[in-house]
This record gives sequence, structure tokens and C-alpha cells, in this order.
Amino acid sequence: MTRAWLVLVLAACGGGDRDPLEVETDSGGVRGVMQGDTRAFLGVPYAAPPVGELRWRPPQRAVAWEGVRDAVQTGLQCPQSFSLGGPGGDEDCLFVNVWSPPDGKQRPVLVWLHGGAFIFGSGGDSYYSGKHLAETYDVVVVTVNYRLGALGFLAHPALTAEDPGYPSSGNYGLDDQRAALEWVQRNIVAFGGDPGRVMLFGESAGGFSTCAHYVSPRSTGLFHAAISESGLCAGTVSEPTLAEAEAAGVRTAELLGCTGADAAACLRSKSSQALLDATAVAPPGEQPPGGPFYVGGENVLSTIPNVDGFVLRTTLREAFTAGDFEPRPLIIGSNRDEGTLFHSSFFAMEVATDAHYRDALGRRFGTANVDAIVARYPIAAYPSANRALAEVTGDAFFVCPTRHAARGAARAGADVYLYSFDHPLDQPFLADLGAFHSSEIPFVFGTDPAFPLGRVGEAGQPLASAMQRAWTDFAATAEPGAGWPRYDLATEQHRILDVTLATGTAHKAAACDFWDALVIP
Repeated sequence: MTRAWLVLVLAACGGGDRDPLEVETDSGGVRGVMQGDTRAFLGVPYAAPPVGELRWRPPQRAVAWEGVRDAVQTGLQCPQSFSLGGPGGDEDCLFVNVWSPPDGKQRPVLVWLHGGAFIFGSGGDSYYSGKHLAETYDVVVVTVNYRLGALGFLAHPALTAEDPGYPSSGNYGLDDQRAALEWVQRNIVAFGGDPGRVMLFGESAGGFSTCAHYVSPRSTGLFHAAISESGLCAGTVSEPTLAEAEAAGVRTAELLGCTGADAAACLRSKSSQALLDATAVAPPGEQPPGGPFYVGGENVLSTIPNVDGFVLRTTLREAFTAGDFEPRPLIIGSNRDEGTLFHSSFFAMEVATDAHYRDALGRRFGTANVDAIVARYPIAAYPSANRALAEVTGDAFFVCPTRHAARGAARAGADVYLYSFDHPLDQPFLADLGAFHSSEIPFVFGTDPAFPLGRVGEAGQPLASAMQRAWTDFAATAEPGAGWPRYDLATEQHRILDVTLATGTAHKAAACDFWDALVIP
């Protein structure tokens, strides 16, 4: 009997007198820990460590272990130079964390992909704890680590040529996520989860990733519904091609002295820190006014997914426009003030003058488009040039791509539910940012004290409960509950998530029509 069959048999038998904190996976047994009334299985390997010859290769099945492995603390984060939890990490980082009620009943499963611009973050960050959702809403929650930065997204011609069966390089982080979803399908029954009711959700880079799997035939059958929070899912600025990403990878390799026929071996000999340093975005003090405009600069092409025709067949914008994907229920949305965080002192990307504003727009959207954008977003209409730039960032990279993806999924026949998160955090770490990028996270997870950028506060608790109920209901039934209208192309109805829940229509339609029509070089 194979180990996978043993997992299914033990789960079907209810485990008998087995310790509920001991679970058998297809790689070996794990022993978790109780967190209140919820079981937590932390730092469970879902793939082999991507080290040595496995660096920059597709994820492999986790190596089986003997006996029972302790799963009582989150595994190390993947290497990163910047993180709200601190820099560092280890390449042996492909872990999942699972929270589950103690009995063996099969429950809906929520699989979380964290954000962080594909360069920082971890599924083990405390503000992504699944304890509250599992305990309060009777669901199973899984959070995922995946390779980041150059270790997850470096492309290079030598890497692309290594395996004819894998004609790509630079999308290893996305493949890690898919491997985690496959692990869930094979193992989640043993943790009390229902593999037929798996909802994939994520924020920012995790929201983009969610959309990437939503339109990818390689991820078909791994989840039944999805939620993308601020996910850049049909970006105004396209993902790079494989050729563009490979060219950036060649430049990175040259910086590290890795040229010629042995470039791949040379790159694998470098430390993770050397790779992070070689692909770092310029520090804030060295950036031009307006900064890299969320993601930008030459090095970013070695730290984000590319369109390789294999892992990503087309840009997400092209995919949602064509509708060539399995239409599954989708919640998708953005925050009212997406851009303010990026153009705050936290990221040091403020602009102070009209000239800086125009320069930042030209660098990101092409000088030929500056006059049209300034006419649409005149500085005089905002408190400052910086706030005008924040509005541009929010609309161009989040609000309008979200609308484009919603329209594409609806045209393809999916049940789509659109939202705008409008409620500001209580006691934000920076004043006057409003409902900024990522500020919905503690409302979704119920992890108020752990979130480093502000508090839900007493006034926000009813909204938090409503969002948690909608998210978990969506995992269970593929519907977010009463009062949330289905999106349609005619009225563009959407849910306004604020202390007073409301329904809106045609959210920023005129601005988004402007961005849809703009030709960006």
C-alpha cells in the first residue's frame, strides 16, 4: 500500500483512537499543537528543499521521513532582504501551515498566498494565522511559503535550456504555489479538509498569483473558487516576456561573474545573499522622486513572473480579455486608497513638485502619455502632487486592472463578485493613508493585534466579522452570502466594504475607461 493510499484510508476510518494532533501525510507523520480549540500543524514540508541542484528547478515532492515530525512552529521564511518580520531566511523554505478544528469532519479549505511584491513575506507571518478563521467559522486554513526574488523568479537562457520538458525559467515561485495546491489535494482529508471545496485566495502578489492560477490550465482542478485582493490581475503595465526576463538574468549573472557555458552552475554556486544583493531595487535614498512606482527598475525583471508560454501562457490582461480559462466563482476587489502606502514615507517614494510628478509619470507610462494623465489627474484636484501620484498608482495598477479582470471573468461565464474596501484602519502607523494597500488583511484574518500597520479597532469589528463570514461562506458554497450582488457588465454592481455595507455601481468606470484606452510602451 502506498503512503498516499494510507493517508486516505486512515482519514476515511476517522483515525480511531489516534491522537488528533498526529496526522499522516504522504511524506510522513506530523504532530501539531493546540492553539486554543484549534489544531495547528506548522512548518509542514510540501516539497523538497530547492537547494543545490534543485535551485531554479521545478518543485519536487517532499522527501519522505521516518516516524513523526514535530509541526509546532512555522518553518523559516524564504530568503529576502526586506520583510515586516525582518530580513533573512533559508532556501529550505517550502512549507505550509495548517489550522483545523479537532474532529475529522471534512470542511471547506482556504489556501492563502501571501503578498510582498514577490520579494518579501511568508505564510508564517503572524497576521496570516488561520486560528481565528478555523475556530470561528469551522474551516481549514492553509498558508503557503513560496520562493521569492531571484531565487523564485530569475530567468536565464542557460536555465531555460536545461530541461526540454520544462521549457521555461523564472516562474519557480508560481510553480511552488501549484505544488502546494497539489499537496492539499493529496493530503488535506487527513487534516479534516474537503479537497472538493478548496478556495484559493491571496493579496497583492498573492492576489496576482491567484489570478495566474485561475487562468492557467496547469492549475485546473486544484481549487473550485478564488478571491483576489488587490491583485494586479490585468495589469495596465504588462508582465515581461521570457526573453526580457532572460536578458535581465544575463545582466544579473554578469554582475556575479557568471558568463559562458557554465553560467547555470556558476549561479548555483553563489550564496542566496549574493543573489538578493545583485537583484536589489535601489534603496529609497537612491531612487528618483516617485521611486520605482510600486515595481520598477531593471532588476525587477529578475524578481517577478514572466510570460513564458508555459507557466504563464499570456499576460493576465490578455488571458482575462480572451476568456480562455475555466470560469470559476471569483471574488475580486481593491482598496479605496491603494496608492497612498507606496507614496508615503514608509516606502520613501513621495514626490514634492509638479516636475517630479511629471517625471515619475513619464518613467512609468512613457513621456507621450504624460499630458493625458496630468489632464486626467491634475495636481490641483488633490492636496498635493504626491497624493495625485498615489491616485494614479491606485487606479492604474489596482482598481482598473481589477475591473478589467472582473469583466473578463464575467464575460467568460464566471459568477463574479466585485468589491471596494473603503474602511480606514484605526490607529494607522501613518496618518491620512485611508484604506491603503493591504489594510484589509486584519479584517479578513481576525489578527488585529498582530498586523503591524494599524488596528481594526472597535468600530471596524462588525465589518471584519462580515468579511470573514463572506470569505468563509464563499469557500463553503461559492457564494458570499445575502446582500452581495453578482457583478454584471451592464450595471457593474459591487460591494462597498465599510462600516455600513452598501452596493455601488460603475466603480471608477470613467477613470478605468481612460486607462483601458491608454497605449503604454
